[in-house]
Amino acid sequence: MALPTARPLLGSCGTSALGSLLFLLFSLLSPRQLLGFTCVEVSGLSTELVQELAVALGQKNVKLSAEQLRCLAHRLSEPPEDLDALPLDLLLFLNPDAFSGPQACTHFFSRVAKANVDLLPRGAPERQRLLPAALACWGVRGSLLSEADVQALGGLACDLPGRFVAESAEVVLPRLVRCLGPLDQDQQEAVRAALQRGGPPYGPPSTWSISTLDALQSLLPVLGQPVIHSVPQGILAAWRQRSSRDPSWRQPEQTVLRPRFRRDVERTTCPPEKEVHEIDESLIFYKKRELEACVDAALLAAQMDRVNAIPFTYEQLDVLKHKLDELYPQGYPESVTRHLGHLFLKMSPEDIRKWNVTSLETLKALLKVSKGHEMSAQAPSWPVPQVATLIDRVVVGRGQLDKDTVDTLTAFCPGCLCSLSPERLSSMPPSDIGAVRPQDLDTCGPRQLDVLYPKARLAFQNMSGSEYFVKIRPFLGGAPTEDLKALSQQNVSMDLATFMKLRREAVLPLTVAEVQKLLGPHVEGLKVEEQHSPVRDWILKQRQDDLDTLGLGLQGGIPNGYLILDLSVREALSGTPCLLGPGPVLTVLALLLASTLA
Repeated sequence: MALPTARPLLGSCGTSALGSLLFLLFSLLSPRQLLGFTCVEVSGLSTELVQELAVALGQKNVKLSAEQLRCLAHRLSEPPEDLDALPLDLLLFLNPDAFSGPQACTHFFSRVAKANVDLLPRGAPERQRLLPAALACWGVRGSLLSEADVQALGGLACDLPGRFVAESAEVVLPRLVRCLGPLDQDQQEAVRAALQRGGPPYGPPSTWSISTLDALQSLLPVLGQPVIHSVPQGILAAWRQRSSRDPSWRQPEQTVLRPRFRRDVERTTCPPEKEVHEIDESLIFYKKRELEACVDAALLAAQMDRVNAIPFTYEQLDVLKHKLDELYPQGYPESVTRHLGHLFLKMSPEDIRKWNVTSLETLKALLKVSKGHEMSAQAPSWPVPQVATLIDRVVVGRGQLDKDTVDTLTAFCPGCLCSLSPERLSSMPPSDIGAVRPQDLDTCGPRQLDVLYPKARLAFQNMSGSEYFVKIRPFLGGAPTEDLKALSQQNVSMDLATFMKLRREAVLPLTVAEVQKLLGPHVEGLKVEEQHSPVRDWILKQRQDDLDTLGLGLQGGIPNGYLILDLSVREALSGTPCLLGPGPVLTVLALLLASTLA
């Protein structure tokens, strides 16, 4: 900021005129410039100038760090008379003993109630001295508080010891819900006991509703087993169902930066009252760090079948996945993968490639979870990458793409078959190709159909006529030209939708007569598709007079009297054939005649 440029003016004179000049300088600086001052710069200012700087910061509403506020407070040997002109958060660092007398202390603590108490860690000396002084100022005796008392304390109410929770639960519990960071051990025990007693404002757990669970919010993690088991099972189940549809609805650990939380992040041991002996619904109230410290990976793996019934948040699922990753660095065993439930959607394709999956029951269980995710409005396109990789692992694990596997895939997701690579599809025995339905091939590309068509042709070879065509039609996207020519002699009347899915390379050599016989009455549809491949490309290869015989008005064929030359390089670059007009054609014919006569 601009303090260094003012430093030569400071000296020891500290005159009123100099103070006014510095205040004017401070007031002209932007909040961004004022924000950058350091303790070293403040140490060079007189007390009067520190007060002027503090007032300027308050007027500009500059948000300062705890270190900057502490520096300012340390240099203010005497509190200024106008507290309202100072930054609110600066008051947290002032000594409350300096504001003696009912009027002075009430004014001071009415301002403190609006400050961000969480700038100070709970164990900071400045914070520890505030609550006792505030209670004394407001005339609180004992542990009984009124609603007005709690409101007057503001953020300091979050530091009320457990005895206040025990005697004033009706007014203290709703305030603790809004506190940032974890409660201390004494507070947690008092909250747990108060909720279990069932007094106001929430009443007995046996009468709680979904809205009650929502209202409790940050107090949910401290609930014990007796409280959880007292909540009506129907209410708990409905609340679970809602939260499991969108596990991100509870995000208390993401929304706010919590300085009080930092000290606890480093704690790696599990509190005795949080020890986990079984995987159950009480874990949804655990913070991330508590899950990490208290859930044993081996216990989690042994009871994975319970996880899917518990509405964990996305962050909690991340912790559980991390534990399994540490336990099984080479990949999960199938006894675990079968019961992953929603945790399956947290897996990456790289994770799944480590698995050895042979059981169709495992495939069904995970497809069911994924299919449910597809119904969500937030779901990505189907099938999700995890599903495609899982199917690949199943085919590898079982050694081939057999009928049972195909039946399982098609029952859950028609597009899943086309997610397999041509290499995996090649493992399907021709005898099992009949299990594939037309809709299962809708998203298959040319490379997959190139593999599947020969298998289908072999599987259906003993059929004839219309029966064969009905069976082979979904696979024709992989048919070669010679097979299409053969079909054109059988009066199959191919629909235009099937024709448009044929390989371009297979369609181009067909003559106009062959296409007419192949499509039968559907040939009229060529006019509609004449601007789309492969119809467009096929038209360019035909003579215009042959196209005219169809009576459809197709345009773009080779004009009469023109000769097409196979200039492969030029054609590859341009995408269209090279034509020579009548003049060059006559020249070529004359040369041929001269050569013959010679």
